[in-house]
Amino acid sequence: MGDVYVRDPIHGMIKLNSREAALIKHEAFQRLNRIRQLAMTYKVYPGATHTRFEHSLGVMHIVGQMMERLRQRDLIRKHFNPDEYDRLTQLVRLAALLHDVGHAPFSHGGEECFASNLKHEHYSVAVIRECFGPIINEYFPEIEIEEIIALLEGLPLGTDKVFLGKLISGEMDADKLDYLLRDSYYCGVHYGKYDLHRILDTITVIPARENSSGELNEEDQEIGVWLLGVDSDGIQVVEELIFARYWMFIQVYFHKTRRIYDYYLSCFLKDWLSDIGCSAVFPLPDDLENYLAFDDSTVLEAIKSKRKDNEWARRIYERDHLSEAFVTSPHHAGLESYYVISELKNMFEETFGPDCFVDDRARKLPTNPLFNLKKFEDDEEDSKKHRFGSITVQDKHYPEKYQSIFELSLPLKLLSQKYINIVRFYVPRERKKEASEWCHQHYEQIKSKVKKIEEGWS
Repeated sequence: MGDVYVRDPIHGMIKLNSREAALIKHEAFQRLNRIRQLAMTYKVYPGATHTRFEHSLGVMHIVGQMMERLRQRDLIRKHFNPDEYDRLTQLVRLAALLHDVGHAPFSHGGEECFASNLKHEHYSVAVIRECFGPIINEYFPEIEIEEIIALLEGLPLGTDKVFLGKLISGEMDADKLDYLLRDSYYCGVHYGKYDLHRILDTITVIPARENSSGELNEEDQEIGVWLLGVDSDGIQVVEELIFARYWMFIQVYFHKTRRIYDYYLSCFLKDWLSDIGCSAVFPLPDDLENYLAFDDSTVLEAIKSKRKDNEWARRIYERDHLSEAFVTSPHHAGLESYYVISELKNMFEETFGPDCFVDDRARKLPTNPLFNLKKFEDDEEDSKKHRFGSITVQDKHYPEKYQSIFELSLPLKLLSQKYINIVRFYVPRERKKEASEWCHQHYEQIKSKVKKIEEGWS
């Protein structure tokens, strides 16, 4: 069997070799065709019915492009022989292709029904070992399954290979590079667009030593931790990428209507899973046969059949949702803010009863663009001694010198000190005006009370 080509609206033709094609034929990968990328977002943006299947192909495609661009860097060409670099390229392509195989129905929308401390990544690892292990052993004898697992779990394969893991999970990984463009396209918005070609032109590998800046020499190149970075021409495109994440979070991922349907979905899933004997959670990773039997199709069929005797199913099926009556500013932090919002939430729930809903999970969502945006990454082996810039920039005129992007970009320096912490308050539509006036009035009253307390302390 020869190479396989898939026509993709984002990247054009995506090429898979015959060995990779054997993986996507497996039923565990084909299941991703029935897992929506953006959960219930299609209730707001009707075009958002794309799936984890095409996203996974896109991530593999981008990571392959990134590896080919890095191959042209002098440091890479001198350090890795061509055969070993070909092997590493195939390794990260496999990790990218399989990184989402463990997703629950409706992707992140279904994760509320995982048992405590479990995430979709735990299921992905289990699926790779059980379902894809035999295929990988047969078709990719040069690659160890545990190498793929290590990349997905963020475990370095060596100091000179840390950058490989950052291609899969990092501030500018292939996952983000694909889903921003893909989600923007299918939602029919422009917020997630950025210059992918410029990122590919400027990415590099930097053998950093410590803190967020430094100067390289021959010794550093041998013993430094090899991070994924950009040269100094790439500062603006990284800014563009992070702002695209910010805009997409505000306008799509944390859209007020999308969030209420995610809530209804999790409530329905808990009821339904309890009804069918699953104790309100999906089967555990050691019961993959039953877990993989769940997809969006089975859930939608259950919603349809239960719509007359389950309130959550009815609301989803009939598109009957609560209305937003009040929303906080995108940024609020500190003790004062925490107290004001907490007090308002308690009073709101007491006043408007069980029909109301308060969504205060913005800071905890993995799609929050500032969720992992930090100035430093701790060295896994000794976090007390070594700290590395999370996004490192190499001086194009003086390649031996590198700095954290937060020292070079004023917008990102300011962003890194902020949190996106939106809180939304919902009520039935007929009570929206009443609730809106009530929230604004009590919000100001609580803020005034806190201010007087603070003045008393001073």
